Amino acid sequence: MRNTNRKNIVSAIITVLILGGAFAVSGILAGKKKSTVSKEVKVKERRTVKVSSFTTTEAANEIELDGRLSAHDRVAITSKVQGVLQPIDNNLREGRYYKKGQLLFKVDSREATYNLKAQKSSLMTSITQMMPDLKFDYPQSFASWEAYLSAFDIDQSIKAMPKPINDQEKYFVSGRNIYNQYYAIKGLETRLSEYNIYAPFSGIVTKVNVFPGALTSPGQALASMINTATYEIKAPVELDNLKYVKAGQSVNLTSTDLDKSWTGKVSRVGTIIDANTQNIPIYISVSGKGLKDGMYLKGSLKGQSLEAVTELPKDIFLSPNSIYIVQDSTLVVKEIESVKRGSKEVLIRGLSPNDKVVVGSLAGLYEGQKVNY
Repeated sequence: MRNTNRKNIVSAIITVLILGGAFAVSGILAGKKKSTVSKEVKVKERRTVKVSSFTTTEAANEIELDGRLSAHDRVAITSKVQGVLQPIDNNLREGRYYKKGQLLFKVDSREATYNLKAQKSSLMTSITQMMPDLKFDYPQSFASWEAYLSAFDIDQSIKAMPKPINDQEKYFVSGRNIYNQYYAIKGLETRLSEYNIYAPFSGIVTKVNVFPGALTSPGQALASMINTATYEIKAPVELDNLKYVKAGQSVNLTSTDLDKSWTGKVSRVGTIIDANTQNIPIYISVSGKGLKDGMYLKGSLKGQSLEAVTELPKDIFLSPNSIYIVQDSTLVVKEIESVKRGSKEVLIRGLSPNDKVVVGSLAGLYEGQKVNY
């Protein structure tokens, strides 16, 4: 037992001596090591920024536009009657140009013609049967009706009937169903004229659905036609530019494919905003040689000149209405008014000619930062 305690005491003494020696050696080495920390205070280097001053001026307000041409007048030609299409000298074909009033379709009208003549013959018979009573009761009107009957021709368009000299004569004629027959014939004559279908305007046929020999029915679409005299472009405009657009303004239009230009006019301004783009359409009328339906055109519209504005590069903006300027070597955020935004430049108001605007890279900059320029 005593031997064990003695060994423990000896081990503890040796351990203490070893640790004491290690601390002593460490202190000596630390005293000899030189410090690598500089006692001088390091001054933080300022960043150099590029600045520029801008002057106010009056700027031309050009609004860029683009869109596809569409014929101003586009119509589907339909049939109002039933019958078999007859061949004509210049049968309708897609892509052909037709003048206003030129015959496009001819429907077989023989049955309608015979029916009309039968109705005219019945009217002539009714008038003839009325004449003896008319001569006895209204002798003063007999001469006019006799002249009308003598000139009556079932092969010609029916003429206006003699006017009654008083109500008694009108009731007399009406009681013999003369007026009813007359207006029925006028309706048949109108219907007969619809068997020939003419071009409503000068233009090009874009589609033909039927050809000679086909049976047509009322309401059937026979062809489609566009008016090549006037075209229209639907062009989107940003909402902030809409205040510069008015009906009647001239628009310069160009085709890069054909290297040609035309002058159009704003015919009307839309009222419905596109929910996706937040643009509103304007409609431009244009005419001239070389224009084709579906052609893509670019254009520019000169709006009212913008006074007292400054043009700034678009890439120096922190937000649509703020930029950096330098005041007393310190970066300051300047709030300005964006008047018109273009693809590369922005026209603004609220900037002084003495303001030093930061025009270089904005990366790493912050408000209150000390800078050189």
